[in-house]
Amino acid sequence: MSVPDTAVSARRNNVPFVRDAAPVDYPAIRAVMMAAYRQYADLIARDIFSPYLADLLDLERHARHGRLLVVEADEQIPGSAAFYPDASVQGFGWPVGWAGGRALAVHPAARGLGVARALLASCERLAREAGAPVFGFHTASFMTGAIALYERLGYRRAPEFDFDMAARYGGFGATPIMSIAYIRHLTWTRAHVDGVRHARCTAKSVDPKQRNHQ
Repeated sequence: MSVPDTAVSARRNNVPFVRDAAPVDYPAIRAVMMAAYRQYADLIARDIFSPYLADLLDLERHARHGRLLVVEADEQIPGSAAFYPDASVQGFGWPVGWAGGRALAVHPAARGLGVARALLASCERLAREAGAPVFGFHTASFMTGAIALYERLGYRRAPEFDFDMAARYGGFGATPIMSIAYIRHLTWTRAHVDGVRHARCTAKSVDPKQRNHQ
């Protein structure tokens, strides 16, 4: 079976509900992120992992420059992510105008339920609405489960945007740990949609008699 062009799950009737986060959600988001990223704490040095996690947990900054999203189920929050309409403000080398994702987290107890897929699909929708030509994000090289999911969903590697996490968070001389980039080219941008709508409105406004002579 071919991979669909978007991250929307084939089980559309069971897609988790995604909404904008409010400040009252921040403690639940942080709890999800701590649970989701705890498994990686022993894979890299503490002096790298701690500032990396602190960066992810800086929800106020994510909300200030982007948009925080959460999945809600049974009055609980099992997943969250940050969407950036202009990914270049993250400082990871993304081109101006590309949209980006950041800090995607799914509680371990909710994995396999389509939470990450729903968050990615929402980010892609927002990126298209913003008119971004590309949606991109980074994941760590040691996050093998996440990498497998992104590749199943058809995201493409963009190694020209990879960077060394150890150098960014741990300083000079640390053993390199790569943060690897994935992207999807978005064909239905806002400009495209607006153009299609304009063409349809123009066609409807043409007098049928005139249309027969065109």
